[in-house]
Amino acid sequence: MNIDQLIKKIELSFESLLGLSIHGLLGIIVGLIIFSLLLFLIKYERKIDRSFNFQADNLSEVGNPIEANINLARSLIEMQEIQKAKDCLNQVEAEKDLTEEQRNKIEILKGRMKEKEDG
Repeated sequence: MNIDQLIKKIELSFESLLGLSIHGLLGIIVGLIIFSLLLFLIKYERKIDRSFNFQADNLSEVGNPIEANINLARSLIEMQEIQKAKDCLNQVEAEKDLTEEQRNKIEILKGRMKEKEDG
Protein backbone atom coordinates (compact mmCIF):
# COMPACT_ATOMS: atom_id res chain seq x y z
CA MET A 1 0.00 0.00 0.00
CA ASN A 2 1.50 3.30 -0.97
CA ILE A 3 1.16 6.54 0.99
CA ASP A 4 -1.47 8.04 -1.33
CA GLN A 5 -3.84 5.15 -0.72
CA LEU A 6 -3.27 5.35 3.03
CA ILE A 7 -4.03 9.09 3.10
CA LYS A 8 -7.13 8.56 0.96
CA LYS A 9 -8.32 5.82 3.32
CA ILE A 10 -7.79 8.07 6.35
CA GLU A 11 -9.68 10.91 4.63
CA LEU A 12 -12.60 8.60 3.85
CA SER A 13 -12.70 7.31 7.43
CA PHE A 14 -12.64 10.85 8.79
CA GLU A 15 -15.34 11.88 6.33
CA SER A 16 -17.60 8.99 7.34
CA LEU A 17 -16.98 9.72 11.03
CA LEU A 18 -17.75 13.46 10.95
CA GLY A 19 -20.00 13.64 7.95
CA LEU A 20 -17.96 16.36 6.23
CA SER A 21 -15.01 16.27 3.95
CA ILE A 22 -11.93 18.36 4.67
CA HIS A 23 -9.10 17.98 2.15
CA GLY A 24 -5.56 19.24 2.02
CA LEU A 25 -3.81 21.43 4.56
CA LEU A 26 -7.03 22.36 6.36
CA GLY A 27 -7.78 18.67 6.90
CA ILE A 28 -4.34 18.04 8.35
CA ILE A 29 -4.67 21.01 10.73
CA VAL A 30 -8.15 19.95 11.90
CA GLY A 31 -6.96 16.36 12.35
CA LEU A 32 -3.96 17.46 14.41
CA ILE A 33 -6.14 19.66 16.60
CA ILE A 34 -8.56 16.80 17.27
CA PHE A 35 -5.68 14.42 17.96
CA SER A 36 -4.03 16.93 20.33
CA LEU A 37 -7.29 17.43 22.23
CA LEU A 38 -7.67 13.68 22.56
CA LEU A 39 -4.13 13.35 23.98
CA PHE A 40 -4.77 16.23 26.37
CA LEU A 41 -7.98 14.61 27.67
CA ILE A 42 -6.23 11.28 28.19
CA LYS A 43 -3.37 12.95 30.05
CA TYR A 44 -5.80 15.01 32.17
CA GLU A 45 -7.75 11.86 33.12
CA ARG A 46 -4.58 10.17 34.43
CA LYS A 47 -3.84 13.02 36.87
CA ILE A 48 -6.93 12.29 38.97
CA ASP A 49 -5.78 10.80 42.28
CA ARG A 50 -7.76 7.67 43.05
CA SER A 51 -5.67 6.39 45.93
CA PHE A 52 -7.22 5.61 49.27
CA ASN A 53 -6.03 8.00 51.94
CA PHE A 54 -7.18 6.87 55.37
CA GLN A 55 -7.16 9.45 58.13
CA ALA A 56 -8.05 8.36 61.65
CA ASP A 57 -9.35 11.87 62.32
CA ASN A 58 -12.18 11.33 59.83
CA LEU A 59 -13.69 8.41 61.73
CA SER A 60 -16.27 10.63 63.39
CA GLU A 61 -17.90 11.05 59.98
CA VAL A 62 -18.43 7.27 59.79
CA GLY A 63 -20.06 6.99 63.21
CA ASN A 64 -18.68 6.00 66.57
CA PRO A 65 -14.88 6.22 66.20
CA ILE A 66 -14.30 3.40 68.67
CA GLU A 67 -16.54 1.01 66.75
CA ALA A 68 -15.05 2.16 63.46
CA ASN A 69 -11.53 1.41 64.74
CA ILE A 70 -12.61 -2.01 66.00
CA ASN A 71 -14.17 -2.82 62.63
CA LEU A 72 -11.09 -1.53 60.84
CA ALA A 73 -8.88 -3.74 63.01
CA ARG A 74 -11.09 -6.74 62.18
CA SER A 75 -10.70 -6.03 58.46
CA LEU A 76 -6.95 -5.55 58.76
CA ILE A 77 -6.61 -8.89 60.53
CA GLU A 78 -8.45 -10.59 57.68
CA MET A 79 -6.08 -8.92 55.21
CA GLN A 80 -3.05 -10.19 57.20
CA GLU A 81 -2.07 -6.63 58.20
CA ILE A 82 -1.43 -7.59 61.82
CA GLN A 83 0.78 -4.62 62.77
CA LYS A 84 -1.75 -2.08 61.50
CA ALA A 85 -4.52 -3.94 63.36
CA LYS A 86 -2.43 -3.78 66.56
CA ASP A 87 -2.04 -0.03 66.09
CA CYS A 88 -5.81 0.38 65.71
CA LEU A 89 -6.55 -1.70 68.79
CA ASN A 90 -3.91 0.14 70.84
CA GLN A 91 -5.54 3.41 69.86
CA VAL A 92 -8.95 2.07 70.92
CA GLU A 93 -7.62 0.75 74.24
CA ALA A 94 -6.32 4.21 75.07
CA GLU A 95 -9.93 5.43 75.19
CA LYS A 96 -11.40 5.72 78.67
CA ASP A 97 -15.08 5.23 77.92
CA LEU A 98 -15.07 1.69 76.48
CA THR A 99 -18.12 -0.46 77.08
CA GLU A 100 -17.84 -4.05 78.24
CA GLU A 101 -18.97 -5.24 74.80
CA GLN A 102 -16.19 -3.24 73.13
CA ARG A 103 -13.62 -4.65 75.56
CA ASN A 104 -14.82 -8.18 74.71
CA LYS A 105 -14.50 -7.46 70.97
CA ILE A 106 -10.95 -6.19 71.50
CA GLU A 107 -9.98 -9.34 73.39
CA ILE A 108 -11.47 -11.54 70.66
CA LEU A 109 -9.56 -9.61 67.99
CA LYS A 110 -6.32 -9.91 69.98
CA GLY A 111 -6.88 -13.67 70.10
CA ARG A 112 -7.34 -13.75 66.33
CA MET A 113 -4.14 -11.78 65.88
CA LYS A 114 -2.21 -14.28 68.00
CA GLU A 115 -3.67 -17.14 65.93
CA LYS A 116 -2.64 -15.44 62.68
CA GLU A 117 0.86 -14.70 63.99
CA ASP A 118 1.35 -18.28 65.24
CA GLY A 119 0.18 -19.77 61.98
